[in-house]
Amino acid sequence: MKIDYDKHLILILILILILILILSMVVILITVGFSLVVSFLYVLVIAKSKDYCISDTGVLLVLGKKLDNDIPDAEYRSRLKRASWMLGKNSDSNVYILGGMTNNANITESEAGKKVLKDLGVEDNRIFLEQESKHTLENLKNFYGLYSNKSQQVLLITNRYHMARAIMMAKGFKINALSCSAEDAFKYRLPCMGKIIIEAFFINFYLVGKYWAMLTNNSIIINRISTP
Repeated sequence: MKIDYDKHLILILILILILILILSMVVILITVGFSLVVSFLYVLVIAKSKDYCISDTGVLLVLGKKLDNDIPDAEYRSRLKRASWMLGKNSDSNVYILGGMTNNANITESEAGKKVLKDLGVEDNRIFLEQESKHTLENLKNFYGLYSNKSQQVLLITNRYHMARAIMMAKGFKINALSCSAEDAFKYRLPCMGKIIIEAFFINFYLVGKYWAMLTNNSIIINRISTP
């Protein structure tokens, strides 16, 4: 009987991720919520912090976001507008838009982003696309594989609530990234605070998975979240 190794590995990965999810919930319970509070404060501090939107950085990274009827939503557009503004300040800089086909879209996140940038006046030859990734972790992992100059500093553009996790994951792949938020300032609004709480859960899950993989020397997770 022929074994489908790809499906076998996917099943193993799913089971491992379920285990990590359970472990992350156990950590929250054991610490009486303290680990989640720490993650929440970390995400909030990063969301409020001053950015490094410096114009002499040669490479910009725009993290994609799920499309709304094949069109970037307001948050994704704010990332693209920030990139357009930064590109206008440095004629030698280029941008990588990261994001593949998600949900039931008929176009990749990066292709949709490119259309917006071109409408904003950005030249076609300054825009590069990564079109295979489905989420933030894959965005960054695929960029690391695409880009030849591994040590070059890049400017990572995303929304403020998302920045802490994005930078943390970028460090896992040894991407020399500085943060550049899409918004000028963080706003204490209920939807924003709700997203900060969700990000705190994601951070807790990511860190529990990372340290569990290191302790158990689990190569599947280590290779998924980092690079040698």
